[in-house]
Amino acid sequence: MKCDVLVIGACTAGVYFAKRMAEQGYRVMVADKCGKEELGKRLSIFHMDAAELKRYGAPVPEQGKDFVHSFKFSASRSALGRWEKYHEHTVYVMNLPAYIQRLVRWAREYGASFAYKTEFRDLIIEEGRVVGAKLFHGGKELTVEAGVVVDCTGIAAAARTKLPAGCVCENFALEQSDKFYVTVNYISFLKPEKVHIRHTISWPYYKVWIAPREKEQGAILGVGANMSYAYGERCLQKFLENISIPEFKVDKVERGAVPYHRPPYSFVADGFFALGDSACLTKPNNGEGITAAWFLADIAAEEIGEALRNALVPTAEDMWGVNVRYQRSQGAQFAELLATMTGAVDCSPEENNYEFRHNLIFKSNLRNQQVDKEQEKKDLIKGLLKGVLQGKMRLVTIKKLLHYSTIASKIKHHYLDFPVDIHDYPAWKETADALWATAGSMADVVYDEKYYLNDCNK
Repeated sequence: MKCDVLVIGACTAGVYFAKRMAEQGYRVMVADKCGKEELGKRLSIFHMDAAELKRYGAPVPEQGKDFVHSFKFSASRSALGRWEKYHEHTVYVMNLPAYIQRLVRWAREYGASFAYKTEFRDLIIEEGRVVGAKLFHGGKELTVEAGVVVDCTGIAAAARTKLPAGCVCENFALEQSDKFYVTVNYISFLKPEKVHIRHTISWPYYKVWIAPREKEQGAILGVGANMSYAYGERCLQKFLENISIPEFKVDKVERGAVPYHRPPYSFVADGFFALGDSACLTKPNNGEGITAAWFLADIAAEEIGEALRNALVPTAEDMWGVNVRYQRSQGAQFAELLATMTGAVDCSPEENNYEFRHNLIFKSNLRNQQVDKEQEKKDLIKGLLKGVLQGKMRLVTIKKLLHYSTIASKIKHHYLDFPVDIHDYPAWKETADALWATAGSMADVVYDEKYYLNDCNK
Protein backbone atom coordinates (compact mmCIF):
# COMPACT_ATOMS: atom_id res chain seq x y z
CA MET A 1 0.00 0.00 0.00
CA LYS A 2 1.28 3.47 -0.87
CA CYS A 3 0.33 7.03 0.04
CA ASP A 4 1.91 10.46 0.09
CA VAL A 5 1.25 11.11 3.78
CA LEU A 6 0.64 8.50 6.47
CA VAL A 7 -0.77 10.03 9.67
CA ILE A 8 -0.62 7.78 12.73
CA GLY A 9 -3.30 8.91 15.17
CA ALA A 10 -6.82 10.17 14.42
CA CYS A 11 -7.50 12.76 17.09
CA THR A 12 -7.53 16.54 16.78
CA ALA A 13 -3.92 17.04 15.61
CA GLY A 14 -3.77 14.15 13.16
CA VAL A 15 -7.16 14.73 11.57
CA TYR A 16 -6.58 18.47 11.18
CA PHE A 17 -3.21 17.92 9.49
CA ALA A 18 -4.71 15.20 7.29
CA LYS A 19 -7.31 17.67 6.06
CA ARG A 20 -4.66 20.32 5.36
CA MET A 21 -2.62 17.89 3.27
CA ALA A 22 -5.59 16.26 1.51
CA GLU A 23 -6.93 19.63 0.36
CA GLN A 24 -3.65 20.05 -1.55
CA GLY A 25 -4.43 16.91 -3.51
CA TYR A 26 -2.11 14.51 -1.68
CA ARG A 27 -3.07 10.92 -0.95
CA VAL A 28 -3.50 10.92 2.84
CA MET A 29 -4.12 7.87 5.01
CA VAL A 30 -4.92 8.18 8.73
CA ALA A 31 -4.47 5.09 10.90
CA ASP A 32 -5.62 4.74 14.52
CA LYS A 33 -5.57 1.81 16.92
CA CYS A 34 -9.05 2.69 18.19
CA GLY A 35 -12.38 1.99 16.55
CA LYS A 36 -14.15 4.95 14.95
CA GLU A 37 -16.61 5.38 17.83
CA GLU A 38 -13.84 5.16 20.44
CA LEU A 39 -11.91 8.24 19.31
CA GLY A 40 -11.53 10.90 22.01
CA LYS A 41 -13.36 8.90 24.66
CA ARG A 42 -10.68 9.50 27.30
CA LEU A 43 -12.12 12.94 28.09
CA SER A 44 -15.74 13.88 27.35
CA ILE A 45 -15.64 17.66 27.61
CA PHE A 46 -13.13 20.23 26.36
CA HIS A 47 -13.03 24.00 25.88
CA MET A 48 -12.10 25.88 22.73
CA ASP A 49 -11.69 29.61 22.16
CA ALA A 50 -14.15 30.67 19.43
CA ALA A 51 -11.56 32.99 17.89
CA GLU A 52 -9.18 30.05 17.50
CA LEU A 53 -11.78 28.01 15.62
CA LYS A 54 -12.27 30.92 13.26
CA ARG A 55 -8.52 31.43 12.87
CA TYR A 56 -7.97 27.84 11.74
CA GLY A 57 -11.16 27.56 9.73
CA ALA A 58 -12.25 24.60 11.83
CA PRO A 59 -15.91 23.54 12.04
CA VAL A 60 -18.03 25.38 14.61
CA PRO A 61 -19.88 23.12 17.10
CA GLU A 62 -23.61 22.64 16.63
CA GLN A 63 -26.41 22.65 19.17
CA GLY A 64 -27.65 19.15 19.94
CA LYS A 65 -24.49 17.53 18.54
CA ASP A 66 -21.06 18.59 19.85
CA PHE A 67 -22.03 21.95 21.40
CA VAL A 68 -22.55 21.95 25.19
CA HIS A 69 -22.30 25.54 26.41
CA SER A 70 -20.49 28.84 25.78
CA PHE A 71 -19.27 31.76 27.89
CA LYS A 72 -17.63 35.11 27.18
CA PHE A 73 -14.94 35.40 29.83
CA SER A 74 -12.93 33.39 32.31
CA ALA A 75 -11.23 34.29 35.55
CA SER A 76 -8.21 33.30 37.61
CA ARG A 77 -7.94 33.76 41.36
CA SER A 78 -5.20 33.97 43.94
CA ALA A 79 -4.17 31.15 46.26
CA LEU A 80 -6.21 32.65 49.10
CA GLY A 81 -9.13 33.47 46.80
CA ARG A 82 -9.07 37.19 47.58
CA TRP A 83 -8.09 38.60 44.19
CA GLU A 84 -9.33 37.84 40.68
CA LYS A 85 -8.14 38.53 37.13
CA TYR A 86 -10.44 38.51 34.11
CA HIS A 87 -9.81 37.24 30.59
CA GLU A 88 -12.22 38.27 27.84
CA HIS A 89 -12.85 35.66 25.15
CA THR A 90 -15.77 33.64 23.86
CA VAL A 91 -15.27 29.98 24.74
CA TYR A 92 -17.17 26.93 23.51
CA VAL A 93 -17.70 24.01 25.88
CA MET A 94 -17.73 21.00 23.55
CA ASN A 95 -18.11 17.23 23.52
CA LEU A 96 -14.73 15.90 22.42
CA PRO A 97 -15.73 12.52 20.87
CA ALA A 98 -18.54 14.18 18.87
CA TYR A 99 -16.26 16.98 17.70
CA ILE A 100 -13.57 14.56 16.55
CA GLN A 101 -16.20 12.82 14.44
CA ARG A 102 -17.03 16.18 12.90
CA LEU A 103 -13.34 16.74 12.11
CA VAL A 104 -13.12 13.26 10.55
CA ARG A 105 -16.05 14.02 8.24
CA TRP A 106 -14.40 17.34 7.39
CA ALA A 107 -11.13 15.63 6.42
CA ARG A 108 -12.96 12.97 4.42
CA GLU A 109 -14.62 15.67 2.34
CA TYR A 110 -11.15 16.60 1.08
CA GLY A 111 -10.19 13.01 0.29
CA ALA A 112 -8.40 11.74 3.40
CA SER A 113 -8.94 8.03 4.09
CA PHE A 114 -9.15 6.42 7.54
CA ALA A 115 -8.12 2.99 8.83
CA TYR A 116 -9.50 2.23 12.29
CA LYS A 117 -8.42 -0.54 14.66
CA THR A 118 -5.06 -0.30 12.94
CA GLU A 119 -2.09 -0.33 15.30
CA PHE A 120 1.33 1.16 14.61
CA ARG A 121 4.14 -1.37 15.04
CA ASP A 122 7.33 0.17 13.64
CA LEU A 123 8.89 2.60 11.20
CA ILE A 124 10.38 1.38 7.93
CA ILE A 125 13.81 2.94 7.60
CA GLU A 126 16.07 2.63 4.57
CA GLU A 127 19.51 4.26 4.48
CA GLY A 128 18.55 6.47 7.41
CA ARG A 129 15.28 7.65 5.85
CA VAL A 130 11.78 6.89 7.05
CA VAL A 131 9.99 5.49 3.99
CA GLY A 132 6.88 4.03 5.59
CA ALA A 133 5.49 2.12 8.55
CA LYS A 134 4.46 -1.36 9.63
CA LEU A 135 0.89 -1.45 10.88
CA PHE A 136 -1.28 -4.24 12.26
CA HIS A 137 -4.91 -4.65 11.21
CA GLY A 138 -7.34 -7.53 11.30
CA GLY A 139 -4.74 -9.96 12.62
CA LYS A 140 -2.33 -9.18 9.79
CA GLU A 141 0.70 -6.98 9.33
CA LEU A 142 0.17 -4.14 6.89
CA THR A 143 3.08 -2.38 5.21
CA VAL A 144 2.48 1.19 4.07
CA GLU A 145 4.98 3.14 1.97
CA ALA A 146 4.73 6.89 2.41
CA GLY A 147 6.50 10.07 1.42
CA VAL A 148 6.11 11.40 4.96
CA VAL A 149 5.10 9.50 8.11
CA VAL A 150 3.45 11.76 10.72
CA ASP A 151 3.45 10.81 14.40
CA CYS A 152 0.23 11.95 16.08
CA THR A 153 0.09 9.07 18.56
CA GLY A 154 -0.12 11.30 21.62
CA ILE A 155 2.01 11.38 24.72
CA ALA A 156 3.52 7.94 24.02
CA ALA A 157 5.11 9.26 20.80
CA ALA A 158 5.04 5.69 19.49
CA ALA A 159 6.68 6.54 16.16
CA ARG A 160 9.04 9.36 17.19
CA THR A 161 10.63 7.19 19.88
CA LYS A 162 11.40 4.60 17.17
CA LEU A 163 13.68 7.02 15.32
CA PRO A 164 17.39 6.07 15.30
CA ALA A 165 19.66 7.60 17.94
CA GLY A 166 21.31 10.77 16.72
CA CYS A 167 18.43 11.58 14.38
CA VAL A 168 17.84 15.29 13.81
CA CYS A 169 14.38 14.83 15.39
CA GLU A 170 15.04 13.68 18.96
CA ASN A 171 13.64 10.31 20.02
CA PHE A 172 13.39 10.94 23.78
CA ALA A 173 10.57 9.31 25.74
CA LEU A 174 8.84 11.23 28.52
CA GLU A 175 9.67 10.39 32.12
CA GLN A 176 7.14 10.57 34.95
CA SER A 177 8.32 14.08 35.85
CA ASP A 178 7.81 15.23 32.23
CA LYS A 179 4.05 14.79 32.36
CA PHE A 180 1.12 16.68 33.78
CA TYR A 181 -1.50 14.36 35.26
CA VAL A 182 -5.02 15.73 34.80
CA THR A 183 -8.04 14.54 36.79
CA VAL A 184 -11.47 15.83 35.79
CA ASN A 185 -14.25 15.41 38.36
CA TYR A 186 -17.80 15.77 37.03
CA ILE A 187 -19.67 17.09 40.05
CA SER A 188 -23.25 17.90 41.05
CA PHE A 189 -24.00 20.52 43.69
CA LEU A 190 -26.03 19.43 46.69
CA LYS A 191 -27.92 22.72 46.65
CA PRO A 192 -28.05 23.40 42.89
CA GLU A 193 -30.59 26.22 43.15
CA LYS A 194 -27.89 28.39 44.77
CA VAL A 195 -25.03 27.62 42.36
CA HIS A 196 -24.63 28.32 38.65
CA ILE A 197 -21.20 27.92 37.06
CA ARG A 198 -21.32 30.12 33.97
CA HIS A 199 -17.64 30.39 33.10
CA THR A 200 -14.25 28.94 33.96
CA ILE A 201 -12.49 29.97 37.17
CA SER A 202 -8.93 28.80 37.78
CA TRP A 203 -6.59 28.93 40.76
CA PRO A 204 -3.11 28.71 39.13
CA TYR A 205 -1.35 28.18 42.45
CA TYR A 206 -3.12 24.85 42.99
CA LYS A 207 -3.49 24.09 39.26
CA VAL A 208 -7.21 23.67 39.93
CA TRP A 209 -10.14 24.95 37.90
CA ILE A 210 -13.92 24.79 37.89
CA ALA A 211 -15.91 25.05 34.66
CA PRO A 212 -19.37 24.50 33.15
CA ARG A 213 -20.46 21.01 32.08
CA GLU A 214 -23.47 19.70 30.16
CA LYS A 215 -25.45 19.48 33.41
CA GLU A 216 -26.44 23.00 34.52
CA GLN A 217 -26.72 21.98 38.20
CA GLY A 218 -23.14 20.73 38.13
CA ALA A 219 -19.65 21.60 37.01
CA ILE A 220 -16.25 20.24 36.14
CA LEU A 221 -13.73 20.38 38.97
CA GLY A 222 -10.31 19.67 37.54
CA VAL A 223 -6.74 19.51 38.75
CA GLY A 224 -3.45 19.01 36.95
CA ALA A 225 -0.18 18.23 38.67
CA ASN A 226 3.27 16.83 38.13
CA MET A 227 4.44 13.43 39.35
CA SER A 228 1.19 11.40 39.57
CA TYR A 229 -2.59 11.40 39.77
CA ALA A 230 -2.26 10.72 43.50
CA TYR A 231 -0.18 13.86 43.93
CA GLY A 232 -2.83 15.78 41.99
CA GLU A 233 -5.45 14.55 44.47
CA ARG A 234 -3.36 15.98 47.30
CA CYS A 235 -3.18 19.28 45.44
CA LEU A 236 -6.98 19.28 45.13
CA GLN A 237 -7.38 18.54 48.84
CA LYS A 238 -5.02 21.42 49.66
CA PHE A 239 -7.19 23.62 47.46
CA LEU A 240 -10.39 22.56 49.21
CA GLU A 241 -8.81 23.30 52.60
CA ASN A 242 -8.08 26.89 51.55
CA ILE A 243 -10.88 27.74 49.13
CA SER A 244 -14.56 27.37 49.97
CA ILE A 245 -16.85 26.07 47.21
CA PRO A 246 -20.46 24.82 47.58
CA GLU A 247 -21.00 21.24 48.73
CA PHE A 248 -20.95 18.71 45.92
CA LYS A 249 -20.88 15.04 45.04
CA VAL A 250 -18.73 13.44 42.33
CA ASP A 251 -20.70 11.80 39.50
CA LYS A 252 -17.76 10.45 37.51
CA VAL A 253 -14.01 10.90 37.12
CA GLU A 254 -11.88 11.06 33.95
CA ARG A 255 -8.09 11.11 33.82
CA GLY A 256 -5.44 11.78 31.22
CA ALA A 257 -1.81 12.87 31.06
CA VAL A 258 -0.40 15.64 28.88
CA PRO A 259 3.26 16.37 28.13
CA TYR A 260 5.07 19.01 30.18
CA HIS A 261 8.45 18.97 28.48
CA ARG A 262 10.04 21.17 25.87
CA PRO A 263 9.20 20.04 22.32
CA PRO A 264 11.91 18.48 20.12
CA TYR A 265 14.13 21.15 18.63
CA SER A 266 13.40 19.66 15.20
CA PHE A 267 9.95 18.31 14.36
CA VAL A 268 11.17 16.79 11.12
CA ALA A 269 13.56 14.05 10.05
CA ASP A 270 14.08 12.43 6.66
CA GLY A 271 10.55 11.35 5.66
CA PHE A 272 9.16 12.07 9.12
CA PHE A 273 7.19 14.72 11.04
CA ALA A 274 6.05 14.82 14.71
CA LEU A 275 2.92 16.73 15.73
CA GLY A 276 0.63 17.21 18.74
CA ASP A 277 1.31 15.57 22.09
CA SER A 278 3.91 13.31 20.48
CA ALA A 279 5.87 16.53 19.88
CA CYS A 280 5.07 17.87 23.40
CA LEU A 281 2.99 20.69 21.95
CA THR A 282 0.94 22.11 24.82
CA LYS A 283 0.50 25.61 26.17
CA PRO A 284 2.73 25.83 29.27
CA ASN A 285 0.23 27.91 31.24
CA ASN A 286 -2.79 25.61 30.92
CA GLY A 287 -1.81 22.37 29.17
CA GLU A 288 -4.17 22.92 26.19
CA GLY A 289 -2.66 21.42 23.08
CA ILE A 290 -5.22 21.43 20.28
CA THR A 291 -4.62 24.90 18.87
CA ALA A 292 -0.90 24.73 19.67
CA ALA A 293 -0.73 21.72 17.35
CA TRP A 294 -2.89 23.37 14.71
CA PHE A 295 -0.50 26.33 14.59
CA LEU A 296 2.39 23.99 13.74
CA ALA A 297 0.17 21.94 11.41
CA ASP A 298 -0.56 24.99 9.26
CA ILE A 299 3.14 25.76 8.89
CA ALA A 300 3.98 22.12 8.19
CA ALA A 301 1.19 21.73 5.63
CA GLU A 302 2.72 24.55 3.59
CA GLU A 303 6.35 23.47 3.96
CA ILE A 304 5.79 19.71 3.59
CA GLY A 305 3.30 20.28 0.79
CA GLU A 306 6.00 22.13 -1.15
CA ALA A 307 8.65 19.54 -0.26
CA LEU A 308 6.47 16.67 -1.53
CA ARG A 309 6.11 18.42 -4.86
CA ASN A 310 9.88 18.24 -5.24
CA ALA A 311 10.72 14.83 -3.73
CA LEU A 312 8.95 11.51 -3.18
CA VAL A 313 10.55 11.22 0.26
CA PRO A 314 11.52 14.71 1.50
CA THR A 315 14.61 14.99 3.67
CA ALA A 316 14.83 16.94 6.91
CA GLU A 317 16.64 19.64 4.97
CA ASP A 318 13.75 19.81 2.48
CA MET A 319 11.31 20.38 5.36
CA TRP A 320 13.59 22.49 7.56
CA GLY A 321 11.37 25.53 7.12
CA VAL A 322 8.86 23.86 9.46
CA ASN A 323 11.33 24.25 12.33
CA VAL A 324 12.48 27.74 11.41
CA ARG A 325 9.01 29.22 11.12
CA TYR A 326 7.65 27.51 14.23
CA GLN A 327 10.58 27.97 16.61
CA ARG A 328 10.95 31.65 15.69
CA SER A 329 7.29 32.32 16.54
CA GLN A 330 5.11 30.19 18.84
CA GLY A 331 8.07 28.00 19.76
CA ALA A 332 10.02 30.94 21.21
CA GLN A 333 6.96 32.20 23.11
CA PHE A 334 6.17 28.82 24.63
CA ALA A 335 9.81 28.14 25.48
CA GLU A 336 10.01 31.40 27.42
CA LEU A 337 6.77 30.67 29.25
CA LEU A 338 7.77 27.09 30.07
CA ALA A 339 11.06 28.27 31.56
CA THR A 340 9.31 31.05 33.52
CA MET A 341 6.55 28.91 35.05
CA THR A 342 8.80 27.22 37.60
CA GLY A 343 9.65 30.54 39.22
CA ALA A 344 6.08 31.83 38.91
CA VAL A 345 4.56 29.04 41.03
CA ASP A 346 7.45 28.57 43.47
CA CYS A 347 6.04 30.73 46.26
CA SER A 348 3.78 30.60 49.30
CA PRO A 349 -0.01 31.20 49.18
CA GLU A 350 0.49 34.59 50.82
CA GLU A 351 3.07 35.59 48.21
CA ASN A 352 0.80 34.42 45.41
CA ASN A 353 -1.97 36.54 46.90
CA TYR A 354 0.34 39.58 46.90
CA GLU A 355 1.31 38.95 43.25
CA PHE A 356 -2.36 38.87 42.25
CA ARG A 357 -3.25 41.96 44.24
CA HIS A 358 -0.49 44.07 42.70
CA ASN A 359 -0.69 42.69 39.13
CA LEU A 360 2.68 40.96 39.34
CA ILE A 361 2.94 38.02 36.90
CA PHE A 362 -0.84 37.49 36.99
CA LYS A 363 -2.77 40.17 35.08
CA SER A 364 -6.17 40.68 33.55
CA ASN A 365 -6.15 40.08 29.80
CA LEU A 366 -8.79 42.36 28.31
CA ARG A 367 -9.42 42.67 24.60
CA ASN A 368 -7.40 45.30 22.70
CA GLN A 369 -5.18 45.84 25.71
CA GLN A 370 -1.74 47.04 24.61
CA VAL A 371 1.20 45.68 26.61
CA ASP A 372 4.47 47.56 27.02
CA LYS A 373 6.91 44.71 27.76
CA GLU A 374 9.72 46.94 29.04
CA GLN A 375 7.43 48.88 31.37
CA GLU A 376 5.88 45.60 32.48
CA LYS A 377 9.31 44.28 33.47
CA LYS A 378 10.13 47.47 35.39
CA ASP A 379 6.80 47.34 37.22
CA LEU A 380 7.40 43.69 38.11
CA ILE A 381 10.81 44.35 39.68
CA LYS A 382 9.53 47.43 41.49
CA GLY A 383 6.50 45.55 42.84
CA LEU A 384 8.57 42.57 43.99
CA LEU A 385 11.08 44.76 45.83
CA LYS A 386 8.24 46.67 47.47
CA GLY A 387 6.84 43.33 48.59
CA VAL A 388 10.12 42.46 50.30
CA LEU A 389 10.25 45.80 52.11
CA GLN A 390 6.67 45.30 53.32
CA GLY A 391 7.35 41.73 54.41
CA LYS A 392 4.93 40.32 51.84
CA MET A 393 7.55 38.60 49.68
CA ARG A 394 10.61 36.60 50.68
CA LEU A 395 13.91 37.52 49.10
CA VAL A 396 14.51 33.86 48.20
CA THR A 397 11.27 33.84 46.18
CA ILE A 398 12.30 36.93 44.23
CA LYS A 399 15.75 35.52 43.55
CA LYS A 400 14.18 32.36 42.11
CA LEU A 401 11.71 34.31 39.99
CA LEU A 402 14.38 36.62 38.58
CA HIS A 403 16.68 33.64 38.01
CA TYR A 404 14.09 31.77 35.96
CA SER A 405 12.97 34.95 34.17
CA THR A 406 16.53 35.65 33.07
CA ILE A 407 17.01 32.11 31.77
CA ALA A 408 13.63 32.25 30.04
CA SER A 409 14.59 35.45 28.23
CA LYS A 410 17.84 33.89 27.03
CA ILE A 411 16.01 30.79 25.81
CA LYS A 412 13.44 32.86 23.95
CA HIS A 413 16.10 34.89 22.14
CA HIS A 414 18.00 31.73 21.28
CA TYR A 415 14.84 30.26 19.69
CA LEU A 416 14.28 33.50 17.79
CA ASP A 417 17.70 32.85 16.27
CA PHE A 418 16.89 29.28 15.19
CA PRO A 419 19.24 28.41 12.30
CA VAL A 420 17.92 28.74 8.76
CA ASP A 421 20.66 26.41 7.54
CA ILE A 422 20.41 22.83 8.85
CA HIS A 423 24.21 22.63 8.93
CA ASP A 424 24.26 25.27 11.70
CA TYR A 425 21.85 23.22 13.81
CA PRO A 426 24.36 21.14 15.86
CA ALA A 427 25.98 24.26 17.33
CA TRP A 428 22.58 25.83 18.02
CA LYS A 429 21.40 22.63 19.72
CA GLU A 430 24.46 22.50 21.97
CA THR A 431 23.71 25.99 23.29
CA ALA A 432 20.02 25.19 23.69
CA ASP A 433 20.83 22.07 25.72
CA ALA A 434 23.02 24.13 28.04
CA LEU A 435 20.29 26.73 28.57
CA TRP A 436 17.58 24.18 29.31
CA ALA A 437 19.89 22.41 31.77
CA THR A 438 19.73 25.53 33.95
CA ALA A 439 15.99 26.08 33.54
CA GLY A 440 14.69 23.37 35.88
CA SER A 441 11.09 22.14 35.66
CA MET A 442 7.75 22.31 37.41
CA ALA A 443 8.59 19.01 39.08
CA ASP A 444 11.34 20.85 40.98
CA VAL A 445 8.62 22.65 42.95
CA VAL A 446 7.49 19.35 44.48
CA TYR A 447 9.38 19.38 47.76
CA ASP A 448 8.10 16.08 49.12
CA GLU A 449 5.18 13.72 48.68
CA LYS A 450 3.26 14.98 51.69
CA TYR A 451 3.16 18.70 51.11
CA TYR A 452 2.04 20.83 48.19
CA LEU A 453 4.28 23.56 46.84
CA ASN A 454 6.22 25.98 48.98
CA ASP A 455 5.80 26.81 52.63
CA CYS A 456 6.78 30.11 54.20
CA ASN A 457 8.63 28.20 56.91
CA LYS A 458 10.76 26.13 54.54
